[in-house]
Amino acid sequence: MLRRIAYIRRNRCSVLLGMLCLLIVLSPLIGGSAVGGAVLVGALVSILVVALWALRVRRKAVLSTALLGFIAVDAVALRGIGGSLLVNVSIVAMTVTLLIVTVALLKYVLDWHVITVDKVFGAICAYVLIAFTFASLFALLQVFEPDAFAHNQPGSHLTWVDLMYFSFTVLTSTGFGEITPRTGMARSLIILEQIVGVMYVAFLVARLANLYGSKRAPK
Repeated sequence: MLRRIAYIRRNRCSVLLGMLCLLIVLSPLIGGSAVGGAVLVGALVSILVVALWALRVRRKAVLSTALLGFIAVDAVALRGIGGSLLVNVSIVAMTVTLLIVTVALLKYVLDWHVITVDKVFGAICAYVLIAFTFASLFALLQVFEPDAFAHNQPGSHLTWVDLMYFSFTVLTSTGFGEITPRTGMARSLIILEQIVGVMYVAFLVARLANLYGSKRAPK
């Protein structure tokens, strides 16, 4: 037991990855109702706070992220009272929170310190959070352009689960085709996500190649 605790303390990003994967699996089960949506947002915020704990960032950053997350959860929980305004507030707060945590995680993974097991877990987490961030940006786009995406349920907005799925298909260049962009801004965001995905993999491969190359270089 002590060894497992010590492993987790050394590899905090492994805990973060496990929580992210669990959230992906549970999202379709809990995100279908208003209460489920609030629970889903609350779970995501909790995971983002865990991410900052894993990265050992300053307390102010953790508190700021927790505050933004609290605003997002409250806005979703009270959307029946405040209508679309609170939903928009929630989307903006969640988008900013995801951007902050994703940038912090990318800085940790792509810095020039030694690659560790924790950084490998962190690299996967960063990839997942990039997809989450763009899913949130797609949700924000739907606020201004309700018909930004063509899908199987015309006349309604795509849910977070739908947008998360779509974001992963874009990031991995899978492109199943159930959801397609209809506006120029939607296409632009998709292009940006594809560029970020390719650049991230390229930087990560270069980082690993540099590490192994430096180890083999003669003294």
